[in-house]
Amino acid sequence: MSNKKKHKGIKKKYQARNRFVLLVLILVIALTYIIIQKREGEIYATTTSASLGEIIDVIEKKNAEVNRYIVYGTHLNLEGSIDITNPEIKNVQIVAKKASGEEVAVDTTYEYESGELSFSTLSKINTGLDLESLDIDNYYILLKVTSDNGQINYYSLSNATEYTEPIDYYTLTRNNSNNKINISFLTQNGVSALALNINKVSKLPDDVYDVVIDPGHGGNDTGAISGRYEEDEIVLENSLDLKKKLENLGLKVLITRDGTETDEYDTYNIYDEDGRVTMANESGAKILVSLHMNSNESDFVEGGVEVYAAPNMDFSLAKSFADNIVDKANTTYSKMEEFKEEDGVYVRTIEVNHNSSTFRGYNGIYDEVPYLFIIREIGGIATGAYVNGSNSSYGENIYRNSNVGVEGYLIELGYMNVNSDLRNVLNNGDLYMQAITDSINSYYRIK
Repeated sequence: MSNKKKHKGIKKKYQARNRFVLLVLILVIALTYIIIQKREGEIYATTTSASLGEIIDVIEKKNAEVNRYIVYGTHLNLEGSIDITNPEIKNVQIVAKKASGEEVAVDTTYEYESGELSFSTLSKINTGLDLESLDIDNYYILLKVTSDNGQINYYSLSNATEYTEPIDYYTLTRNNSNNKINISFLTQNGVSALALNINKVSKLPDDVYDVVIDPGHGGNDTGAISGRYEEDEIVLENSLDLKKKLENLGLKVLITRDGTETDEYDTYNIYDEDGRVTMANESGAKILVSLHMNSNESDFVEGGVEVYAAPNMDFSLAKSFADNIVDKANTTYSKMEEFKEEDGVYVRTIEVNHNSSTFRGYNGIYDEVPYLFIIREIGGIATGAYVNGSNSSYGENIYRNSNVGVEGYLIELGYMNVNSDLRNVLNNGDLYMQAITDSINSYYRIK
């Protein structure tokens, strides 16, 4: 063989080996990137981290101060103030603005007096900026002030609250995927802003859920009793059915008890590490549904469904639960008038004197807060959670001061002491659970 042919063969051999090495190197880099991205689930569509440089040209060199901001259920809300001189204000809005200029406006109330503009989106804690509706992009939450002459000024937001840690919000599971939204305050060159950085992930982290189901009572607490039937057993059976139905929609569901709890499980350890309140608060879920059977000392001829919610909420989903159950499960709205907001929808609060009243040993419970602990204590500051451990009978809710809350509903399916109600739930529980599932599916646009 000539040296020329020999050298050509060696050259081809090295070229092939180099191509192989390059291919392996590319695969290693790709796998390393995928492994890194798996920290919070498989990110398969990303946007770059938010930077104030994207919007610095459109905002004024003055910050509005946020003194309260809350993620409750699927919505972000805030309130704050700014000192400005503008007696010709026509409108004020909180907006989520992209660098492209596209923006989402949020209903905002405001007052302007003596040079101070106060603003809030918190009239209803479960409305505001719908985090489920945002695109994969960077958004900046700004205060938009429109004057009578048409001039528009945008002001960035600085954080004047005690909440300094970023919030990681995961959207509800749709088509086997979710968006992860990092909510944080940025500061660059003396300018602050509340930024939302949104990426798509293929699955939720192991400890994050879409929905929490809370079967009422359990352990040594049977709840209401009628003959051989006990409330805790009835609602557990229906809760397990509801869990299956919601999982069939593709949702990830946590249940606070499954029937394996011992007699030590009762209403006084709900704030323990594995207690129902702690589980709900740690779940990352957007909604909790607590199922119960009602009871009354009076001899009712008719019963009916009652859906309980917090007083400072929009009742659209609560009304949907009640309407669908009545329509699909061959039952009626409850005839009880006390605490009633509209047919089937109820709000029960702790009535207190703002100066001196106490409730169950707790001092200083201000404003109207939900009486039902499962609604109140999973909502954090949005619902006035207050169980701080000073009453040893109730333990301590370590999430009482959280600015992230689960949107909670308690559904009384019917009355144990009304025979028609009891029989209907026993015989048609599947229809009740399908009605609840349909409401969640429709309200959150799951499928």
